[in-house]
Formats: sequence, structure tokens, C-alpha cells
Amino acid sequence: FHLFDIISSSPYLSQIMKLSSRLTTICQAIAADQFQHIWDCCCDHGLLGLQLMADHPNSQVHFVDVMPHLITEVESRLKSLSQNNWAIHCIDAATLCLNNEKSHLVIIAGVGGDLLLDMVQAIMGNHSELMKDNRVDFILCPVRKLNKVREGLDKLQLGLVSEQLVKDNNQFYEVIHVSNRSNKNINLVGDQMWDSCNEQHLEYRNNMIGHYQKQPSDQAKYLLALYQNIN
Repeated sequence: FHLFDIISSSPYLSQIMKLSSRLTTICQAIAADQFQHIWDCCCDHGLLGLQLMADHPNSQVHFVDVMPHLITEVESRLKSLSQNNWAIHCIDAATLCLNNEKSHLVIIAGVGGDLLLDMVQAIMGNHSELMKDNRVDFILCPVRKLNKVREGLDKLQLGLVSEQLVKDNNQFYEVIHVSNRSNKNINLVGDQMWDSCNEQHLEYRNNMIGHYQKQPSDQAKYLLALYQNIN
């Protein structure tokens, strides 16, 4: 059986697999069967990881969360499935131990910008040799301080793979895919993700302009000019 067959046979699993727009966008950012290991950090109730198991049956999907009760809940769901391309880790995402294989994708979503950058920096620092020889990608969806995250990723010498803007439950999110194998610069306000014909994109741009117009710092004025120049 495929995972989707098992999920459709269970009303409970079928219900939890209805992904939000944000999680759907994260899933769509991943090319099919590209990574040997996919790490769903801060996995919460495991909705994203379950979808990734179905979309990428040849990848090992790791469910990571520091909260024991969440990990226990996710593990009980996984044990009811016939698929075995998963692993559970009750740890701080910053302490991930990536094995020495060719390709890893680390997904971090739903946390603040400062914490997210700390996690990425710690993971890279703990795997400096792995980063030299193997591919390590990150798909990141911070909830605050987007410009600081982008600046920090650039300083860590990660390059852009793709970026998307999505509105979910009246909140805007940027989904940023970066890699140690990409040499494309990361723009402070994004470049690939903007669609001038999309009303939601224009709404987000105007929100950011309004936000930085209220800030007196030189950095805010610089960012304001960048947002105003988006076509």
C-alpha cells in the first residue's frame, strides 16, 4: 500500500492531512525525491512530515521537536502506518546530528527570526565538514524579522534556491529555500517571490512600506526604499 491509501482508509489521518496554505507551499518547494534525508524541525503535530513521507517515499523523513508530548503523539500516529521511511527525535533542532550522506534538507518553520538563525548557524557549525562535501539545504519560514533572517543567511554564505510568498489565515509568510550548493545572492526584501499581478503580493508590499515608514532608523529607511522599488 502507498501512504495515501492508508491515510484515506483512516478518517482521523485523512482529517489531519488537510494542510494549510503555508505547509502546502513548503511541500511544493521541494523537488521530487531530491534528498536522502528530510528533517521536519519543530514538527508540532507532524502534518508536514506525513505529507513529505507520501511525496518522497525514497527519502528518510525525520520528525524533530523538543516537546516530549508532541513527539509521543506523532510517534503513535506513525506506528499505525505501514511505511517505515521515518524517524523520531525529541531534541532541540539546533543539536541535529546529520549523518554523512550526500543530501539533507532541513525545514524550520513557525519560529521567530532570531531563534531560526541561531538554529541554522548551530546546525552548520556542528557539520562544517559535511557542509564542504555534501549538499545541505534549508527551507525556512520565520514568523518575524524576515529581513534580518535574509541578511543572516547571506552572511552564512547560503545561496537562494527559491522563495515564495503565501497568505495563510490572514497572515503573510515568506518561504525561503537556501542551499550550500547555490551561489545566488539573497535579496533583503526578496526578488523571485514577487508577482505584481497578484493582489495579495501588492497587499504585503504595501504593509511592509507602511511598517517601515513609521520607523526612524537608517536601516528602516533603506528597507523602505527597497520595498518601494519593487515592481
